[in-house]
Amino acid sequence: MGKKEKYGNYLCTIGYFDIRQKIEMPKVRKMNNGQKQMIPGKVEVFVYHGKKKVAGPFKSHQQAKNAAIELTSR
Repeated sequence: MGKKEKYGNYLCTIGYFDIRQKIEMPKVRKMNNGQKQMIPGKVEVFVYHGKKKVAGPFKSHQQAKNAAIELTSR
């Protein structure tokens, strides 16, 4: 398992924090009675300092960027 699978895709750097996102694609599952069930996907955005998760999960990139800016100002 690499860094991409474990922590998510790299987006940007704010100060010394990295913004990373994990994307889970929607899936189609076949049930026992033959019907298909759609499982929705999701996007989670996290703020990391190296390998340590500092904040998250967030629903949007802008919320994560605002949290990273607030953490660097402390």
